[in-house]
Amino acid sequence: MPVDVRAMEKSGAAGVRLPIRIGATQRGRNRSMKRLILFLIALPFVGAGAASAQTIGFATLPPGAINNVQAQVIAKVVQAHTDLKVRVTPYRGGGAVAAAVNSKRAEIGISDAVEITDALTGTHRFKDRPHPNLRVAFRVLSFPISIFVRTDSPIKTMKDMKGKKFGTRWSAFPNMIPLMNGLLATAGLSLKDVEGVPTANIIRGANDFKAGKSDAFGFAIGAPKVAEVNSAVGGVRVLPIDNSPAGIARMKAVRSDYFPMLLKPHPRFVGVLEPTWVMGTDLVIYCGAHVPDDVIYKFVKAVHPNKKELAQGHPSFNGFQPKNMNKQFATVKYHPGAIKFYKEAGIQQGK
Repeated sequence: MPVDVRAMEKSGAAGVRLPIRIGATQRGRNRSMKRLILFLIALPFVGAGAASAQTIGFATLPPGAINNVQAQVIAKVVQAHTDLKVRVTPYRGGGAVAAAVNSKRAEIGISDAVEITDALTGTHRFKDRPHPNLRVAFRVLSFPISIFVRTDSPIKTMKDMKGKKFGTRWSAFPNMIPLMNGLLATAGLSLKDVEGVPTANIIRGANDFKAGKSDAFGFAIGAPKVAEVNSAVGGVRVLPIDNSPAGIARMKAVRSDYFPMLLKPHPRFVGVLEPTWVMGTDLVIYCGAHVPDDVIYKFVKAVHPNKKELAQGHPSFNGFQPKNMNKQFATVKYHPGAIKFYKEAGIQQGK
């Protein structure tokens, strides 16, 4: 076999020059060229795959709030069953979440239907600040909320809240104002009847209670923060609402979408020591009208059949009802991408 003197390779170990066969070198060059050509051919498709994995922002409340946990769980399920990448971002309150979605800084948000109605119509705390870009993707579940006191507290009913130290203002989470007024209204009271302890948000309000600054605090039942406070103070107890026709009428006068719920003791319902009537509201996943139809279609389609995975992420999703995930609301409308899925799935779709 002829040897080309110019094709001499230096061995790093011995420092001597070794002859290289020209035929072998040429075959190696051919293989390298083939690899390069295949790489260049595949490159545009690799780029297309990366582009298809669209990242969407999911705005939610701060850690400690049950909505934050629920958003994390939903995001995980959606990512497992679609090519969407979901980035969960906490905001200081529900108003900030709605503003982020309305202004296109986020694609998805989570809140109760009452807050979205207020934001969309520019009423109550959103007065003169309508958020017309909001649409509903799906109803998640009915979530319970009430007022908590220490287990050994002399406060036994909502009526006993009169004159007691309780969180007010909620500058970073004003949605607590109608929620707390709805609860107190069942007993003929309002926030005007308590000794106000100004607080910024639900987490701060719970911390104030834990520190002994207030006699009670309001929170969603089943939230991680409630379990934390329960351990810190030696036990908490949920106050029942007055579920008489008159009590319910007063509650609905605050917001018509509020409704009574009967809870039974369960490990995840910290503070529910016996069958207890509390107030319920619908938790919804909403989105911006600017979000492409195919994105919301994929999002809703991924959630619909995967209740088991959702419930494994957090037990509150045991209340998720796929057949009722498009409940019709009085004001807010569904996103076209969601409606497309509901039609395909044969579910009575909201408008």
